[in-house]
Formats: sequence, structure tokens, C-alpha cells
Amino acid sequence: MKDLIDLAYLEKRRYQDIGLIDVRSENEFSIDHLPNAINIPLLNNEERAIIGTIYKQQGPKEARLKGVEIVSPKLIDFIDKIKKVTENYKDTIIYCWRGGLRSEASVTFARLAGLTVSRLSGGYKIYRSRVNSFFENDIEKYTFITLYGPTGGGKTEILRCLNNLNYPVMDIEKHASHKGSIFGHIEEPGYDNVNQKNFETGLYYDLIKTNKSLYLAEGESKKVGKVVIPTKLFAKITGGVAVVCNPSMEFRINYTVKNYNPSHNLKEIVDSLEKIKRYTEKGIYNDLMVNLEKGDFHKFTEIILEKYYDPMYKHSYPKNIACEISYNTIDEAVKKIKEFYDAIFAGDNFFIDSE
Repeated sequence: MKDLIDLAYLEKRRYQDIGLIDVRSENEFSIDHLPNAINIPLLNNEERAIIGTIYKQQGPKEARLKGVEIVSPKLIDFIDKIKKVTENYKDTIIYCWRGGLRSEASVTFARLAGLTVSRLSGGYKIYRSRVNSFFENDIEKYTFITLYGPTGGGKTEILRCLNNLNYPVMDIEKHASHKGSIFGHIEEPGYDNVNQKNFETGLYYDLIKTNKSLYLAEGESKKVGKVVIPTKLFAKITGGVAVVCNPSMEFRINYTVKNYNPSHNLKEIVDSLEKIKRYTEKGIYNDLMVNLEKGDFHKFTEIILEKYYDPMYKHSYPKNIACEISYNTIDEAVKKIKEFYDAIFAGDNFFIDSE
């Protein structure tokens, strides 16, 4: 391995089978980090704040001296953690914010201990620039098969099953930690930690981790929860080959109740329902509340699907539909979309499911 590695090398390797170590603080790492990186902070959150204050008040020399004082007692443990990474990977690469002092020091310490490590040129800053460039300049080479369909159709689960079968999938809702509806944050424990940067990292990695250019994705609004799909990517998804999913109503009701677990999330559902009150007829809203209070989640779900979501989402369907599939189970849907993808990938003509 070279002493200094550029980002193009990591992308060529698809960020896989590499020991990638982020030595920034925990907060920096949680905001966003390179795909598959692990966090071994040289300075933790509190220590970094102390150094920053000294730097501003006393200058860089005093800040460095304080850094040495803080890091020295931790070096054995710090190096031991890096050593464990090097034992599991042939290549180990360390990075910080911009490839400067923290990663330089970390590499120096590791090499003094006899470990073979390299440093990422430009650090996280150059990576973030690359993600921006990717969505601006590289997205044209991708084509999408885009799933549409009514709420409760299990489109996200269908995509994840296909992904488990090694079909290339871009999982928008996974990276947004949001199901794309007013109730979309419910049963999504990662939602509070999502931001635009780590959302885009997830989308970027989905697309570059395979050598495929034909991807499966779900048709979403441009804004999903609290994040926004990059403009050119959104245009590619909405302009993709459209597949409409048509599950039975009974499937949709049962799937939605299971997916949102209303008996454990009643307060969140009531709070979310309040946000759409002005968009629903008074009688419908009252019916929804009555059924929630009775604990009749099946009827509540049937009403909100038929009276609120279905009229709204029919306007979002694409004009040109290449394929429509009907199904009563996730497995049935997966099989049909798998066959459709294989036909497209092989260059066969589109087909329309007549069921």
C-alpha cells in the first residue's frame, strides 16, 4: 500500500474489503462518514472541544501541546484498536476531516507500533465533494425500474427481498429512515439521526457498490421525511421504467397494520393524524378517531387507505406504465418483478401483467 491513498482507489474497490478507520470525533462520525468506515476517535467529542477552545484563545502551538497531553495516555488502547482492524484486512486506511493533523498523527503512531496503514488524501472533505459531484455528473449512466403503487403495498419490502437476491436496489426509505407518508417516521428508530449528508451517502453507496447500471427503486416524493432526493437522481427515478404494484385491499390493510404496529404507537399515530386533519372531510376524520379509540386498527387502516391515500396517490402515477403486477403475497410480487427485471436486462420487450 502507498503512504497516501486517493479517493478514486476506494471507489474502484467499492469501499469493500478495506479496513477504513475514521479518527474524527463521535459527533463528526455520526453526522456522516465514508461507507463501511469504523470510528476510532483520536480525540473524543469533549477533548476536541477543549483543543478547539485553546486553539482560538491561545493559538495552534498551545493547542498541539494540549493534544499531545490528552492523547498520550490513550495511545496503547488507540493503537490496539487499529491493530485489530489491520488483522482483519489486507489494506487499512485512516482518514480525518481533511487528511490533516489527526490522520497524520494516527498513521505515525500506528507505524511506530509496526502496523501497516495508509492515509486518505483529502479526508472526509474530499469524499463529500465526490458525493456532490457524483449526483451532479455521474447519475446519467444509471437507469431505473421504478415501483409505484398504493400505500400498504409492501414496495419497500419487495425491494429489500430483491436486494437479498443480489438484484441492484437503491433503498431510499432505508436511508431516510422514513416510509414516505405522514406516519412514515413511526417504527423507524434511526429517524432522529438522519440528515441530508448521511442520506446522500447511503444513496451513493447503493449505486457504486455494484457494477450494474440498471437499478430498482421506489417512486417517492422528492422530499422523504426530512431529507431531499438530489435533483438529477430524482429526475432519473421518475423518468424510469414504471412498474405499478396492485395488491389486494386485504393485503394492504394487514401489511400496514403490521408495519406500523399501532397498538404500540398510538400517540404517534394520533399526533400524525392531527397534521392531516384539515385535508380530510370532517366525517372521515371522526370515523378515523372513533376506530382508533376502539382499537379497531383494521377498520381505521381501511378508511385511511381508501379515503385519504388512494385518491391522493393516484395523481402521482406515471403516464407511461410498462408493467402492472397483481399479488397477494410479497413472494408473489418479488417473483414477478424479478422476471420483469431479467427481461429488461436481457433486452426483451416490456410486458403487461394481465392478472
